[in-house]
Amino acid sequence: MTGERTTPETNVLVLVSTPGNRRVLVDWIRNASAYSLVTPPGEGVERLPAFDVCLADRAGLQRFAEAIRRSQAEEGTFLPCLLVEERGRGLERLDSSLRNLIDDVVTAPIDPERLRFRIDTLARRRQLSRDLWEAEERYRRLFELAPNAKLLVDDGEITAANRAAERFFGRDSTSISGDAPERFVAAADRGPFRRLLENAPAEVTAGGPPYRTVAFETDDRTAICEVAAVRTGEGDELLVLVQDVTERIERERRLELYRRAMDEAAVGITITDPELPDNPMIYVNEKFVEITGYDRQEALGRNCRFLQGERTDETSVARIRRAIDVEESVSEILVNYRKDGEPFYNALDVMPVTGASGTVTNYLGFQRDVTEWVRNRRRLSVLDRVLRHNVRNRMNVVTGYAEQLIDHDEPAVRTAAERILDAGEDLLGQSETARHFRDVVSNESTTVDTRDLVADALDAIEEVRSGYPDVPVQTSLPDEAPIRGDQGVPLAVVEIVENAAQHGDPPVVVRIDPGPEETVLAVTDQGGGIPRHEHTVFGDAEERPTSHAGGVGLWLVRWTVERIGGRIEYSEGDGSTVELFFSTADDESDLAH
Repeated sequence: MTGERTTPETNVLVLVSTPGNRRVLVDWIRNASAYSLVTPPGEGVERLPAFDVCLADRAGLQRFAEAIRRSQAEEGTFLPCLLVEERGRGLERLDSSLRNLIDDVVTAPIDPERLRFRIDTLARRRQLSRDLWEAEERYRRLFELAPNAKLLVDDGEITAANRAAERFFGRDSTSISGDAPERFVAAADRGPFRRLLENAPAEVTAGGPPYRTVAFETDDRTAICEVAAVRTGEGDELLVLVQDVTERIERERRLELYRRAMDEAAVGITITDPELPDNPMIYVNEKFVEITGYDRQEALGRNCRFLQGERTDETSVARIRRAIDVEESVSEILVNYRKDGEPFYNALDVMPVTGASGTVTNYLGFQRDVTEWVRNRRRLSVLDRVLRHNVRNRMNVVTGYAEQLIDHDEPAVRTAAERILDAGEDLLGQSETARHFRDVVSNESTTVDTRDLVADALDAIEEVRSGYPDVPVQTSLPDEAPIRGDQGVPLAVVEIVENAAQHGDPPVVVRIDPGPEETVLAVTDQGGGIPRHEHTVFGDAEERPTSHAGGVGLWLVRWTVERIGGRIEYSEGDGSTVELFFSTADDESDLAH
């Protein structure tokens, strides 16, 4: 195989009426390996079969003139006709409409070599015409189907526009043609755009044509585009390439904003690449450098574990590794070490980042130095234990003396003793309530899941009935009411039911109203209502030492429900009603009781 192009057989159609000439031509073509004989049509057939070269005498030419014209028009490329003419006859006597169909002449008697030369020459011209047509068709398809806008510009006017250009300008090609392209260019960019066209190169180097950023103004928007122009070789005609980069520039601007936000964030941020060995960091921000003391060059390319040390809790580390192995988010507070060896408590949040295919491509980490927070929490915990112990012990002494004074002979002393005893027992009760809530709220392992509010309400009612057997409790409850909650929900329900039983007038009514978005638990009593000075718990205000109400129970209820995304409301009318609002759970199949 030489790799040279193989010349195809030439399909020859013989439309010669003279029997002798027709027989000679047909036999000669059949015996020539380079040609293939095309069978002529029968009588009454107006369309010719496909051919490359047509051999016709005057009679055949006259008979099939319209069919030949139709074939040439439909083909669109050079489709030659070779006239077989008797020697001595001139073409000037042939009708001009027939002369226009003839591309060459061979005289009879026919010289085979001369005939071969004529046929081969016409066949080569036809092949060149087809090659040119195919090249033009490929160019046309490339022009039409290119994803970016393309314009042909000649003598300062648009002569053609592809489909992408029609979409870009919001017009069809015919309405664009005839316009100067700079008409669509923003005024400030018209000068540079004209110079771009004037300096368009005739040849494109390996680096491609020079591009310039230009603002185009269409009917409905302004688009930032990269524009290039090259000469086509057809006179002064230019091919103008317009690529809309508005979205890319906006995307780059957003990415730059995100990068700047990450660089300047108040928390340490890291990005790791799990596709690389040992999942190393490929990005750290300035806050990470500030927290750890390691500069970017020292941190990049290393796994985050280099911050660990002898006081780092292995259990926390194992939880982090396990979450990464199963591609889940994880949060831990663990001891890390700065570059100078100083330990610090790091509140670490790690989450996977997925690509378009849903595969994890990176891990995003957030680091916060919570050393002071941990220390303060420990100090408060110690103070809490000391105060609770001292308050309980001292109040037990106070209530003990008060109980002894209740039987005093003096009425005033007995009254004072009863008030002291009530106040002491109330303070001890509030201290115990706060302890229960504190145990739940401070439990970091507590998770929000699906639980049945009806079950929590029934448990609370049972507990309150045992403490207040003389207070009737009425209910209006569905079979179940799935909500999103944690272990603090039962304490909150008990607190508001017990508050109504203790301070209100009977009956106490407990009602649950499930909804598609929220589920409401309402507790109503017929008493005088909650004192006005305690209504701040139901507003937007936060609890402050200067506005502290008499009891902490309702504040603890509020903090508990807000912690899981709920809220508390209060109303007076037909009795006094406290309402707790919870998020309704979607899944009822796994209710936690």
